[in-house]
Amino acid sequence: MKKNLSIIASFVLSAPLLADNLEDAFKNSKVSGEVKTAYVNSNFLGNAKSDDIFAIGGRLGIITDSFYGFKAGATFQASHIFTDDIKNINNDRVTNFYDSGAILSEAYLEYTLYNSSIKAGRQFIQTPLLSSALEGKSSETIVKDSFEAYLLTNRDIPNTTIIAGYVNKYQGADSSKDIANFEKIEDGAYTAYLKNESIENLTLQAQYFNLNGITSNDDKNATYFQTDYKVGNHTLSAQYLNSYNKTQKDKKGQLFGAKATGPLGIWKLGYLVAYNGSTNGEVYLGEGLGVSDTPFTAMPVHGGGVPTREDTNTVVGAIVVPILDATLIPYAGKSFSNKNALGDVTAVGTMFIYPVYKDILFKAEVEHVEIEKKILPKDNTDTYRVFLSYKF
Repeated sequence: MKKNLSIIASFVLSAPLLADNLEDAFKNSKVSGEVKTAYVNSNFLGNAKSDDIFAIGGRLGIITDSFYGFKAGATFQASHIFTDDIKNINNDRVTNFYDSGAILSEAYLEYTLYNSSIKAGRQFIQTPLLSSALEGKSSETIVKDSFEAYLLTNRDIPNTTIIAGYVNKYQGADSSKDIANFEKIEDGAYTAYLKNESIENLTLQAQYFNLNGITSNDDKNATYFQTDYKVGNHTLSAQYLNSYNKTQKDKKGQLFGAKATGPLGIWKLGYLVAYNGSTNGEVYLGEGLGVSDTPFTAMPVHGGGVPTREDTNTVVGAIVVPILDATLIPYAGKSFSNKNALGDVTAVGTMFIYPVYKDILFKAEVEHVEIEKKILPKDNTDTYRVFLSYKF
């Protein structure tokens, strides 16, 4: 009894000090945000008429300073549609921007002890098989998708990050014009991720992801490996993905990939060349908008849907051209398939990136796609995207 009373007394006497420290944790919070506008025009999937949308939105986030190992974070996102003309509700190149309203996309508590931390609540996640939308990639949107998850991260092993997690809910993108709410992600999902940089110039990544379906016939899983090796100013990469999707006729899918990036040695030009090959079954990439950019041959606008088709070989090449403070990136790709209904798919495009001023970025993208087999209203797709953003 005396011991309990002494503990209570100690807590009461130290309460003012604790309050001061907690106040400091909030005073030293870091606030960040972004204001972004986007215009998108596309006849995705070969529609006879194009859809377009013009929207503005952004995010405002806060992360508290540490208080006895605890941190709290929150991110508020909002979007408003100025104009829209959408005839094809399945055109996700446009409908991913079809959001009007606001949502608290991040609201989490994180506790860190030595080299381990646990993060619980709504949060953005970026891993190969479980990923929110990625900036500068095909999955970029105004309102980023988010997960309600519990992630345990450990860094006890030098130069190694290990993550284990459970995902319960997902805030994605839908076609209702309202920002999507957090909904249960089937019957929950589990993942384990490892990243190791122990060997100089070599980065290894591995991940396992398992989605429990509402019924056992809806179960899906994927295993992913990636290596990146730096040779001078060049980076050589390889990837392998093995998936099992019970909702498909051919349940097993495999994806192989290789990529090289670096300077061309001519003026300040850079290059990217990439290859992906898949086997008989369509490849399941995991969950979240960002996983569409995991394949090395994912296109900057239309993503990685084409190279993950069954029995497909895809090659992509790009040139990076610096022009004063701007960057121009012309690129082209070809996907060969005798089995898929679309047949071969050819794509060409250009990205233009210009930092207008400190923290203000302008990006314009155009991508033209043609399909071999005439099964759609039009055998080509043109998509235009323009972004203007300010970060603070």
